[in-house]
Amino acid sequence: ALIESAGLAYQVKVMAGPVAETIARYADEQGCDIIIMGTHGRGGLSKLLMGSVAGEVVEKANVPVTLVK
Repeated sequence: ALIESAGLAYQVKVMAGPVAETIARYADEQGCDIIIMGTHGRGGLSKLLMGSVAGEVVEKANVPVTLVK
């Protein structure tokens, strides 16, 4: 609702596959200039055990990634 009220263009896409790789590949295929994504704000032991999808996207993407907590 916030995005719509701001008049920004967006699209929703549901895909299957390894999350970080799929996001990075999709950004390449679509010619995206930037990836903006939220984080779950996990920290400490939880982050070590589960890893961070956002961190993986930062590593794999060929475009800048802005993370929103």
